[in-house]
Amino acid sequence: MLRPSFLAGLWYPATDSACRKAIAAHAADAEPEQGPYTGLVGPHAGWSYSGDAAAEGYAWLSAAVPHPDLVVVFGSHRGPHGPNTIFCADGWSTPLGPLATARDLAIRLRDELRLGEEPVQPGHPDNAVELHLPFVRYFFPKAELLMLGVGAAKEALAIGAAVAKRVQETKRRAVFIGSTDLTHYGPNYDFEPQGRGDQAVRWVREQNDRGFIDAILAKEPETVVLHGTEEHSACCPGAVAAAMSAVQAASGALHPKVVSHYLSYDVQPNDSFVGYAGVLL
Repeated sequence: MLRPSFLAGLWYPATDSACRKAIAAHAADAEPEQGPYTGLVGPHAGWSYSGDAAAEGYAWLSAAVPHPDLVVVFGSHRGPHGPNTIFCADGWSTPLGPLATARDLAIRLRDELRLGEEPVQPGHPDNAVELHLPFVRYFFPKAELLMLGVGAAKEALAIGAAVAKRVQETKRRAVFIGSTDLTHYGPNYDFEPQGRGDQAVRWVREQNDRGFIDAILAKEPETVVLHGTEEHSACCPGAVAAAMSAVQAASGALHPKVVSHYLSYDVQPNDSFVGYAGVLL
């Protein structure tokens, strides 16, 4: 009962050796330092676009927490009405080997929080979680996985805090991941408030993406949800808010630090482009 790697060979490499080589290359410029970080906000696009931001963020997080017992990934593309879900099956396949679910904890959270169950065979693949899992397996090879899908609503904060509380009760050493890409701009996304060209690129980089990132740096998860939904500055703001709330509940404080921020436009210029950031929590 493993969820397949639907996007392996399409959005990221399909074999163990190719994934390891790609991750090492994407993380090559990272200069991680130890710090009080126990969480990460990271992107989930094809690795040729967002791989540097993801790998560098994970390199920093693994320097701060080298050997966690558990990785909690908040993800999935959900609107304000959810649904809120948790994966309770055996685990997820990755080209680097399976990631086993912390099933007893997942089932308890499902029942206590009245969460729906994430399917083993979804109607369509969701890159928001799958694109992270080879990084999890590479940097934290002995950790189990908790995967939750959360809506872009204030309820995400309560879910994140509740998850952290239950994790603490098990005495597990955990890290918390919030998966999101930032502004989706251009004709492909039917979102062009600043037209096209250099002005649009600057606006996304310096104002719209930056407004979302600044809400993280201000340690305001409610603002994260509002900015993401109202300004179209993030596709999964609930996942970020849940991760922030979980880190706050588990460690008593947030220590946000931006590791990277760039646009797919910087990789390949186009009228349609997306923002990516790696932010430690």
